[in-house]
Amino acid sequence: MEHAQHEYEISRMKSPGLQVFIIVLGVFMAVLDTSVVNVAIPTMENAFNATTTQIQWVLTGYMLMMGVMIPISGWLTDRFGAKHLFLFALTVFTLGSALCGASWSTGSIITFRLIQAIGGGLMMPVAQAMIFRIFPPDRRGSVMGIFGISIMVAPAIGPTLSGYLVEYASWRLIFYLNVPIGIIELILGLMFMHEFAHHTSQRFDKWGFTLSTVGFFSLLYGLNNVAADGWSSPKVFGFVALGIICVVSLVIVELNMEHPMIDFRVFGDYLFTMSTIIGGLIQIALFTGIFFLPIYLQNIVGLSAMRTGLLMMPAALGSAVMMPIAGRLFDRIGARPLGIVGLAGMTIVTIGFTRLSPATSVGHVQWLYLFRQVAMGLTMMPIMTAGMNLLPPRLISQGSAVSNTSRQVASSLGVAVLTSILDQREKFHFAVMAQNVTPFTPQGQDIARMVQAFEAQGMSPAHAQVAAVAEMSGVLQAHAFVMGMNDAFWVAAGLTTVAFVLVLFFGSKKEAAIRASRRLKPKGAAAVPVME
Repeated sequence: MEHAQHEYEISRMKSPGLQVFIIVLGVFMAVLDTSVVNVAIPTMENAFNATTTQIQWVLTGYMLMMGVMIPISGWLTDRFGAKHLFLFALTVFTLGSALCGASWSTGSIITFRLIQAIGGGLMMPVAQAMIFRIFPPDRRGSVMGIFGISIMVAPAIGPTLSGYLVEYASWRLIFYLNVPIGIIELILGLMFMHEFAHHTSQRFDKWGFTLSTVGFFSLLYGLNNVAADGWSSPKVFGFVALGIICVVSLVIVELNMEHPMIDFRVFGDYLFTMSTIIGGLIQIALFTGIFFLPIYLQNIVGLSAMRTGLLMMPAALGSAVMMPIAGRLFDRIGARPLGIVGLAGMTIVTIGFTRLSPATSVGHVQWLYLFRQVAMGLTMMPIMTAGMNLLPPRLISQGSAVSNTSRQVASSLGVAVLTSILDQREKFHFAVMAQNVTPFTPQGQDIARMVQAFEAQGMSPAHAQVAAVAEMSGVLQAHAFVMGMNDAFWVAAGLTTVAFVLVLFFGSKKEAAIRASRRLKPKGAAAVPVME
């Protein structure tokens, strides 16, 4: 009976609460920077006199570098130690933030964002691995609920914070704010962070590193270009195909290595595999809200970026409140009941999003989004925690790396697939509505009335006709976009339905025994051991 309570670091540290605070604050900074830059992109474009294609690499480069670093974080953790790697990541992230704030050209800010992403990409999986090394399985739910706040709240706060700084101060503060927090965090880490035992005998796996770097870079870059170029683009097809070939080769090579850089043997655990699949489906569905709603609220409803961020803020706070509650409930009743309730709620609310129109009230949208994020908060972290709970301590770092990599790929895949669906369905709906514009339909009669109104303002009949048709085309385009978005939400509802079915089979007797032991054992007694 290996891996009993004494194998977890909580029995060897004085202040686990302080450890969690240091970890969560670092992750919050890293996750925040994945969304905080978006609103400032147009301002940076003007500041550096850059093209849209050039400045988009501020976002794309960060995402790609994170995609390269996350898969190898497990090997780096085992090789150099969790504390050392976390403090290294924090140092690089803080330095990168300072350099981004001081950047003087498009090339400099892209380069400095890549440096920042090295730290940001390592921080999340290392932090998650540390929490699973500190706390035994029967105590992880509550802690991961707190940890999950950073994952759910930071992306929602980012656009609001960015919008405020861009409008009332300077876009450079987006990066400079990280510097004092990072320095304080680094001092706390050096003084108080626990030293984790780690393996030092593993050799560098050059094939694993090469295939991982090329594979995940190519796959994420290809998926990232789907929205602009389409699936049939030679660039998209070439990079996605190369990425798939390299990742498949990576799996084959690593499964035949004694000490692989990425240990895919973690998928031998049933709960981990199910957790990865369910989490991936949820992650893809999640982006219909995160990615499409701001576009809808700004381009169709007409809200400013700042107002959009404020409107979406209650949902972030709702998920923040639900995360710790879900963590405590997980420790008592397990992930399956929470997953069933949460995914049922997500599916119902997502179906509610399929009935939007350009005239839908913002209050209605806000309530739908709030309920959706609360359901997400009830579901995501328990599923993720349960998936990692039965992994032996020696596989925790690898499991965290693989889990975070899966979510990174699912996020990019979600944006690519759902954007393609929206684009295709938008074109379809526009073509159908345009065919129905005749002199005898309401739309045709609206054009006639607009022509008369424009002529009354002094336009010539020809110019009035062109202006009226353009006005009607804009109206139809707005309706077509919303109808295409509704179709994308139907796909998202289908994904959450599949996840709901899968979660019915999500559970194990060992995982249930861990929770039962906590209810039955005296305070301070050892937990039920986790067998390999």
